[in-house]
Amino acid sequence: MHFIGTIFAMLTVVIFVGCNVVNHSEGLGESGTVYNLQVKSRQELLMGNGRMAMIDSFLIIVSSGPDDICRIYDIYDNNKEICAYGKTGNGPGEFIQPLLTYAWNNEFGLNEMNKQELAILAIDKPNTGEAIVVHEEKRLKASYQKKKGEWTPTGYFITKLDSSHYVSLVGVEDGRFFSLSNSTLQHIDYFGESPIKEDLPPIAARNRLSGKIATYNGRMVFGTVKLPYLVSYKICDEKMEKMWSLYYAETGYGVKNGDLLFDKDRARGPLLDLKMDSKYIYALYLDQLLSDYDHYNVEKSTSNKILVFDYDGNNVACFNLGCRIQEMAILPQGQKMYGLTQYPDFSLVEFVLPDELYQSE
Repeated sequence: MHFIGTIFAMLTVVIFVGCNVVNHSEGLGESGTVYNLQVKSRQELLMGNGRMAMIDSFLIIVSSGPDDICRIYDIYDNNKEICAYGKTGNGPGEFIQPLLTYAWNNEFGLNEMNKQELAILAIDKPNTGEAIVVHEEKRLKASYQKKKGEWTPTGYFITKLDSSHYVSLVGVEDGRFFSLSNSTLQHIDYFGESPIKEDLPPIAARNRLSGKIATYNGRMVFGTVKLPYLVSYKICDEKMEKMWSLYYAETGYGVKNGDLLFDKDRARGPLLDLKMDSKYIYALYLDQLLSDYDHYNVEKSTSNKILVFDYDGNNVACFNLGCRIQEMAILPQGQKMYGLTQYPDFSLVEFVLPDELYQSE
């Protein structure tokens, strides 16, 4: 997880001169209902920065510490830590650079970034009175056919799409940003498009247009970190079909000398986290100029604003949180939301979500 902090620590805005500026302001006039959510509970965590996901009543937090990389909490037992798994290393049950990318049924995935591997772990629910444990089911290796004399991109942020498919970020030369793979991570197809019309070299596209993937039952949404941009896809007959795309805040950028440069007076962000549930898409968005980002300042590196979109891309709500968070996890059926905060110490915070958003139609 060290690379997450490194990415944000290096999040700088290059002021450009002498290139054409592209401005976007889609979605600014369509704002959903605003809800002010106060912190219901707070629990100090003795760990470093982490990522979060939810499986049933279990909250998973994967951090960068040398021991107990994965920690499991029971939300129906006062968020009590019930088990832990994994260490830093290169042996069985060990990880070098794990990234929590998905939770599905009773399993969750850790993408070993330096190996292009996906470790699949499961939470066992034993009989009454027995301890809950985490075990590693298997590790999958992403397959790519290298062509002589050509740069072959490798997938990262490998995420489960449904019971028989995975998607990942790639950033290939012709602008297709994603890879669709089968249940064994054998490549099926590249898909997607760049969020900008201008051409970028593959390395620049991969660096400047990186982002986050969220999935739910065959649907996928992708959000770029430095551009306030979302795009939605859905699988159909072994192909990913684009549903919609939009810019949800004002931004400005230009391309010069093969690089994407941002307008310090217009470009806003970054996107800190992205999640989906059965009804909505949640974007934890830092509503400030990119040039104001400061990894070492909590006020300028964590957010108290979540934009909520439905599956058609409509902005249905905005959550104003009672504290700033850097990660979030949504309880299925939209009952509660959890976040990781750094202020005044590293803690797990809980919010109750508005009932009217989750009532059956």
